[in-house]
Amino acid sequence: MKLTRKTASLGAVTAGLAMLLTGLPLNAASATTMASKPWVIGVSNGYYGNTARVEYQAELKAYAATPAVKPLIKKLIINNAGTSVAAQISAVDGMIAEHVNAIILDSNSLTGLNPAIAAAHKDGIVVVAVNDDVTSTLAYHIQTVGQQFGATMAQNFVKLLGGKGNIVVLRGIAGNAVDAAEASGFSSVFSKYPGIKVLATVYPEWDDAMAQTDMASLLSRYNDINGVFTEGGMEQGVVRAYVAAHAKFVPVTGTDENGFACQLKQYHSQGLEGVQVGTAIYAYALALKTALGALSGHTEPNLVPIQWETWNTAQSIQQCNPKYSAGLFLQTESPSAGIDVPPAVVNSYL
Repeated sequence: MKLTRKTASLGAVTAGLAMLLTGLPLNAASATTMASKPWVIGVSNGYYGNTARVEYQAELKAYAATPAVKPLIKKLIINNAGTSVAAQISAVDGMIAEHVNAIILDSNSLTGLNPAIAAAHKDGIVVVAVNDDVTSTLAYHIQTVGQQFGATMAQNFVKLLGGKGNIVVLRGIAGNAVDAAEASGFSSVFSKYPGIKVLATVYPEWDDAMAQTDMASLLSRYNDINGVFTEGGMEQGVVRAYVAAHAKFVPVTGTDENGFACQLKQYHSQGLEGVQVGTAIYAYALALKTALGALSGHTEPNLVPIQWETWNTAQSIQQCNPKYSAGLFLQTESPSAGIDVPPAVVNSYL
């Protein structure tokens, strides 16, 4: 569930991760100039048009302000370049010129930022790729949502449907590498259940408003939908479309947004059921933790794993908090990764 670049291939993603997992040398830590702390940290983001991107940065700011981390950071330089690869390269070049000590990179391209990463590496700057991956072996990589995420959501969805039913699928951006990886995961699950029939697939680009429009259109075309599978970030729009159409609710999948949890609480008595899979919104905080570890001379793994929580309807209802923003992703903490930032704290930065 992301809004990201439009060009990278799934094969390239797989190949890049394979190189990391086979232990090819990263060398970023050895190239790092061990400047005295506190450090200057650059954050280079591409697209900034959905709630996830906003919360990623809120999470990072909240983590940076924690008592253990705040003394290590002199300054955060955050740039949102938009969807242009060229603009993001320019932003990274600017951070290099400002002599930042590390760059957290949410890349617009799987390969397009590699030369900029190499330039940063040459200057002893730690680079950590997060949310959208890059193929460069000169960067640390935070694990991204993909095939495993899609398969986890699909398996729980199929279980909720009892292994059969007519469904519609709402995907992200056509041609996007993350969308393709998630689709590989959910398709591998659906293929095992001949009773699951996909009536239609649409691409609302991980946007709730577009999802509401597309779902309204689907409801006007089909009267036999038994379930709605979304990659996430679109489920609240789906529910609003059902409410507006006065249609009978069916199971819906989505990510760990507070608004969807509260929709499940509000409409469960009217038949709404759902599956929520956490998006590990703590990934930006984990990227900062990794960068600070490398700057401190610690050995950091080339590929840093994340974990995704999964909630059924009853668990989601328990997660709902009307005091939080509807767009708040609730998986903001990871005790195993050392990220202790409660949802309420992140919400205060939105």
